[in-house]
Amino acid sequence: MTTKAALSFAVGVVVALTYMMAPTDAACDTTKMRRYDGDLIAEGSGKTMKLYLIYKGCARYVNPRTYFNLFKSCVKYTKNADLLEAISAKCQCKALSDGAALIRGPNANLGVFLLTDGGKVPIANPATFYAYCFNYAKLKMVPAFILPKINTLATLTTSI
Repeated sequence: MTTKAALSFAVGVVVALTYMMAPTDAACDTTKMRRYDGDLIAEGSGKTMKLYLIYKGCARYVNPRTYFNLFKSCVKYTKNADLLEAISAKCQCKALSDGAALIRGPNANLGVFLLTDGGKVPIANPATFYAYCFNYAKLKMVPAFILPKINTLATLTTSI
């Protein structure tokens, strides 16, 4: 990515964050769901299929644009009652931000982040990155001077 393209992307990120709201998930028992963190679950099939990411114990809808921004092809189909209940209307979790992205600074020591919910979510380590089925090829570089200007949210970890 050229410097001009990286700067253009970074400016877009800052502008997008200015207009994003991060509503709170509705009350929902996410404790038992944390063991599924990182699972990308399909509900339905074909044209009616919907994808959900189990993220911090909550099933969050992933629209097609966001799916192609973040993930490798590793969708799981499930009949697990806990997961299906979380996906149902009983647990109203907000969707991942439309167009959520994976970002990093120009050098490795600045970290890798999931850009969603009005901020950057640090990804704790490579094991977490791969447990969430993120696609390394989808990482976008952001200039180092932009990263501190993006609100930092809680670190993404997993017990997988």
